[in-house]
Amino acid sequence: MGSLRKTLLLSAAFLLVGTAVAQRSGVLLGVAGASSNADGDTQSFDTIHEPQYQTLWIARDASGELKVLATLPELIVPRQDGFWHVGVKQLCEFDDFEDGGNERLRQVVWAAPATQSATVEQSHPCVAHKPEDYAPPYTRSEQDKNKISQCGFELVNLLYLSPEIISMSTYTGQSEDCEARGGRYNVDFKVRNFDSDEALSFGQLLGAKAHDAYVRALPAMGQGDGGEDCGESEETRDTGWRIAHAEGRWHPYVHQDLGYFGCAVDAPVKIPLPASLTGDVSSAFDWKRLQSLQSKADPIADVYVSPAGDMLIVASHSETRFFELRAGVPGKLLLTLPSSGIAMAQWATGGHVQDWTEKVSALAKQHLPGPVVRVKPASN
Repeated sequence: MGSLRKTLLLSAAFLLVGTAVAQRSGVLLGVAGASSNADGDTQSFDTIHEPQYQTLWIARDASGELKVLATLPELIVPRQDGFWHVGVKQLCEFDDFEDGGNERLRQVVWAAPATQSATVEQSHPCVAHKPEDYAPPYTRSEQDKNKISQCGFELVNLLYLSPEIISMSTYTGQSEDCEARGGRYNVDFKVRNFDSDEALSFGQLLGAKAHDAYVRALPAMGQGDGGEDCGESEETRDTGWRIAHAEGRWHPYVHQDLGYFGCAVDAPVKIPLPASLTGDVSSAFDWKRLQSLQSKADPIADVYVSPAGDMLIVASHSETRFFELRAGVPGKLLLTLPSSGIAMAQWATGGHVQDWTEKVSALAKQHLPGPVVRVKPASN
């Protein structure tokens, strides 16, 4: 009888622990690995590569320990019809000229349900050539006049991802062989949805008050790389904007590219992004409660708070730490990971944690299909 009572007590304790664990939060964290870095080596097409991303599913295991339970390539985002994967594909396209033609690189965003291939359209794909078939476009000898040049690239980075929208940047530039003066580059920012590459208007997406806030946020003049005034902003155009995380929240910023040499305007817009767009319903965090975690050698850059208020992610320049959170106060350190650029943080709470654990773990065991490139038919 005593043995049976002991067994029942142990079973009850296990159920209570299991229930408590099930109520704790889990986070689907999308991070950037190798990015399309405009400051990197872009003097040769061989050194330019598409950016890499991965998604970490972080939740407690059966013993209650917080762990990375699954790692998946690309960005995996929960949407109304299930999980989708999002990434960037690099394409080489050929422009036919009388003097031999030119190859250029273009990076494009793709998105599809996680178990399906996205379709990426391409015009005039490059074909394989020998190294001796290429030459810079200028100061050519008579022998090289019909060779192929490699000029022009568009480098894309995914900055933010939610179940509804994608914030991205596009760096357009040339190598020194194609633009010896240097500095002639552009950086465009835009926010788009999953179905179209078209830039979303800030006002059309969020309403007339949002458009007014966008206009109020616009600096009158753009500034270039050297801090010089370089051009006037455009009040009638509100498709230039980006989303970034700061002080524990996702915020919108106006960004208009006004010309070469980094000429642009960039400023925060004082209007909150609705949870219907971001999927983030967490409350604001009191930064004064981070004093005990601060380090002069590695200061805190940002924080992410679970909607249930039970987990705090603290990001610094060298590491990302996960803390237990009780009544808004950071407690036990649960997990430490190397620092990485966070492009997505989607939370699951309650019974959804176990559901996501099962579904994301199943996806991690599969070979998720990459994008399929479809060549556009030649126009007459």
